[in-house]
Amino acid sequence: MPANPFLRYQEKARFVQRRTRPVSLAETVRNIPGIRKSMADVEQAIFTSAETDRAVGYQVVARSPGVSDDDARQLAVWGPSHDSLLELGPDAVSLNFFPLPSGAYCISRTTPAGWEYSGRGGHRIYTHCLIVSAEVLGRFGNNPFALARAAMAAGTLEVHPRIPARLEPVVLGGGATPVDQALLARLAANPGPERMAMLVHMVCQSTCLAVAGAPSAEQLIAGLFNCLPPECRTEFSFATGLKFSSRRPFRIVALSDDKAEQRWVSHQPNVSLLELREEVPIASVSMDGWARLIGRVLASGHTSFLATELAKRRFQLTLDDLPALGLQMIEDFEATALRSDHEPVGRPLPTTCRPRREDTPQDAPKGVQCAHAAHSRFEKSGAAAATSARPKEAAPSQALNPQSAEVLQELERLDDIVYEAINGQEAALIEVKTLWPKILEQLGDELLAESRAQYLRYALSIWEECAQGKGVRNPARAVQALDVLCVLFNET
Repeated sequence: MPANPFLRYQEKARFVQRRTRPVSLAETVRNIPGIRKSMADVEQAIFTSAETDRAVGYQVVARSPGVSDDDARQLAVWGPSHDSLLELGPDAVSLNFFPLPSGAYCISRTTPAGWEYSGRGGHRIYTHCLIVSAEVLGRFGNNPFALARAAMAAGTLEVHPRIPARLEPVVLGGGATPVDQALLARLAANPGPERMAMLVHMVCQSTCLAVAGAPSAEQLIAGLFNCLPPECRTEFSFATGLKFSSRRPFRIVALSDDKAEQRWVSHQPNVSLLELREEVPIASVSMDGWARLIGRVLASGHTSFLATELAKRRFQLTLDDLPALGLQMIEDFEATALRSDHEPVGRPLPTTCRPRREDTPQDAPKGVQCAHAAHSRFEKSGAAAATSARPKEAAPSQALNPQSAEVLQELERLDDIVYEAINGQEAALIEVKTLWPKILEQLGDELLAESRAQYLRYALSIWEECAQGKGVRNPARAVQALDVLCVLFNET
């Protein structure tokens, strides 16, 4: 028996053609100690209309074994039924988020899926639910949108043509940084800093906030989450594309442009309405400290300040603490801006630190600093998450600025070498074995966590490409992808 446990997995990959079904990389590596730390089992369920032995109509038609009965009943309460989507047509979609009795959270995606089996007309509404623990959600910065992106990249949230008789937990790897600076730059341009500050203020003050007139409800609510500390994000359930219903007590809902619908929703108990296309009377609203902070940060374009502050862990932080924390951070922000004003101006930005054209939003305000993004070659894996600033106390790279020219240059170099190695270049694999330990020692685990998760997702996509049909079509490429992961997770 080989001394190195990874040799067993490599041999399994080489002879995988003998199997009767393709082997996913998740199956192969989920029990490897170094990789298991970056992956987690996520339960799943499907809520849709069907005729089963238990019931007829909309129901939880399938769930994995880890979904409790209490959670399943709650999924049925929150689950949307016939004619629940705001938009019409086969491309309508809603991303939803809410808590469950077990302490876990549901992140679901609702789409049309064919026609109603009953023949009453209209699209059948299909909701695929992921049930994640607080620990797993925390790994994604308590950001349901980041976790949903990772699930979509892994093919987890796709519609099943046939409802499976049994669902199994899915393995989800990776994580996310607390703030997507590129997204905030786009929202600073539209709907603008003042309207985003008003959104933050009203959502913290409202039992239920209905938002209308947004350029994109999903983008707007995702931006809202990036404006809140991770410790407070789980307080805000939402639906980006479902019609308002008192049966589904979301804290944030989107509205269509139908004025009659908006008036009806605004008259519902405990519901506040925010119409972003209308002139928002900012001067007449006494916004709290946190909303004022968000307005100032977005207006200045210095979203890196917010990224750095939200990366700091504040375990006891609650929504009630936000106004005071906002005032404190405004003082820090103004002090930082004052220091910047006294620095020499006109110095050219180092070439290696300038955002690449494809990484910079076209509508970003002048002067906005964009975070380093994953190498464009890795975008096919769905993991083009930006590398945000880390806390100053992050070890061992305490004195390093995550967005400095030197760090960005090292990350760019690492992206290129890892990409070539995963795609089968033997020389690149040899270079990865030498380069990775040096960069790991220089930058530290905290700064490289996002990159390592990104490489894992890309390797997963390579493995799935190889595992088509009845066997692995290119086992050598799949094995080399696994060899690279052995290096990155210190298992060689």
